[in-house]
Amino acid sequence: MLSLAASPKARSYRPMAALRDIEASDRRRKGLALKALRRRLGVTQEAAAQEYGKTTQAWQLYEQGKRHFSDPKLDKLLASINATREEFDFELSKIPEVEADLPSGRTDRSSLSEAVSFSIPVVGIAHGGALRPNVYDDQQGEVIEFARFFSPGTRILRLAGMSMYPYAEPGGFVTYNPRHPARRGQGAVIEMLDGGFAVKRFERYEGDMLIVTELFPEEQELRYPLDTVAGVYAIGLRGE
Repeated sequence: MLSLAASPKARSYRPMAALRDIEASDRRRKGLALKALRRRLGVTQEAAAQEYGKTTQAWQLYEQGKRHFSDPKLDKLLASINATREEFDFELSKIPEVEADLPSGRTDRSSLSEAVSFSIPVVGIAHGGALRPNVYDDQQGEVIEFARFFSPGTRILRLAGMSMYPYAEPGGFVTYNPRHPARRGQGAVIEMLDGGFAVKRFERYEGDMLIVTELFPEEQELRYPLDTVAGVYAIGLRGE
């Protein structure tokens, strides 16, 4: 998929090495949050590792930020110390992010230069299936804060093509931020050095190749040489 509002001439690109630095910083932050949470709950590394089913040295690598934190893996790590994702996110919020060295000359019109702060109330939860005849439950008082989806540097990408259907549809849009690297198994915006964009499911890096998955018309693995890629970023919001 390509951006419908991108201007390649106005772009300034960041090397993949910078993106790798951001990913390493993200792992270190998560490792520190895991360590702080474990200590707060009074669990030793040895006990946590035994519950996790790995060696103490393997557990230490996670706390040192030297292992990748996929969502299923993080859930298993937290279960090993009887902690919740909310508790982990709270510890993570106390660890400052490393500011990314974003290009100052970028003039992409879809860039949101200032944080947008607004909240939307949640009016209910819809349930599907025969086991839930009451398909709408009132949830008074709950509010979702959307500011985190529009932090400084956030950009909007208009979509064309069917390669990510039904995950993302042509004519819609996604938000992304170059400060937020893609996560394994999640949707990602791929910025190419030639000024183009693609939206795929990020899988992994393998040597000098970026490995992603295209979903339509059939699921297939794609490989991009890293020397053609400017960056790979996590998708924030999707919309029509």
